[in-house]
Amino acid sequence: MRNILFVYLIFFTFSCQNISDIGVLVPPTVDQDSRLPNLKINVAGQNRLVHLRTFGNPTSPKLFFLHGSYTDTRAYRNLCEGLSEKYHVIIWDQRGCGLSERITEGEFTLEYAIDEIKQIKEVYAPNEKITIIGHSWGGGVATLFTAKNPNQVAQLVVMEPIPLTGADMKELYQQIVEFSYFNADWNSMARQGQALSIQDHAVLDYRAMMILKSSMTRAYHCSDRNPPEWLIHRVGGLVEHIRNKRLGNPLTTGFTYDFRNGIDNFQEPVLVLGGSCSSLGYEVQNQYTKPHFRNAKIVEIKNAGHRMNVEQYEEVMRELKNYLKAY
Repeated sequence: MRNILFVYLIFFTFSCQNISDIGVLVPPTVDQDSRLPNLKINVAGQNRLVHLRTFGNPTSPKLFFLHGSYTDTRAYRNLCEGLSEKYHVIIWDQRGCGLSERITEGEFTLEYAIDEIKQIKEVYAPNEKITIIGHSWGGGVATLFTAKNPNQVAQLVVMEPIPLTGADMKELYQQIVEFSYFNADWNSMARQGQALSIQDHAVLDYRAMMILKSSMTRAYHCSDRNPPEWLIHRVGGLVEHIRNKRLGNPLTTGFTYDFRNGIDNFQEPVLVLGGSCSSLGYEVQNQYTKPHFRNAKIVEIKNAGHRMNVEQYEEVMRELKNYLKAY
């Protein structure tokens, strides 16, 4: 009876916590607060809850939105709402990120990231092609999914994706802000290989969120003193650490990934957006991303960095509408 009471108190504490309460570092995840919208999926042999939201009419063409690293769905809500007039938009906090349930190290590989999309597609679009928009890390995963499943994708948009191959990353490594992938200080915080409790994840996620407010992000923005506001719920700290390991080590193995292997089989035009101020911006995308696609249009978003959808929302929406077939 005492053990049951203890478990109940732990659940009650996390399900009722408020982010404004003293001592609460981050909001609860979906497995801690049943009031949050969620979907159960099975990836890597594990049932996990992901925080998922939809926008628009369920009968409209399906559009999947993949968020970037060190972020979650909250930062992209403006685009999801804007596109919902013509599309049924599905966006979720990827496993272990945002408000989704936390995962273990063995549950994250690039293959499992693709399986995650497939699981959600089975629920929302089992028999139709989908449009995919991916930002930053999400742009890489969107490319990888399309390369492996070209007949399941109708349209592809990548907004400042990370370098799509290990060879590209090797050339660009020095100019890309290290916090996103291989920063040594951040990786040392992740306590590789140690089991994490609920409280440990909260602390780890909070530390990761602090990076977003530090000078380590300055090369992504037009102003290194006043970066644009980027509202998120919670960073998936452990996932960021694992993801970095999966991409390779610049000092030993090199970068071993390839997101675009097979993308030549995708016949449709691809839209690539790049900001004018970001270290992953227009010039990088024009030189390194555009050539990987059979048919790509690249557009520069003026006076915008990596967070282009909050800096130049109207311009981004205009380019999306010019490309998307439903418009």
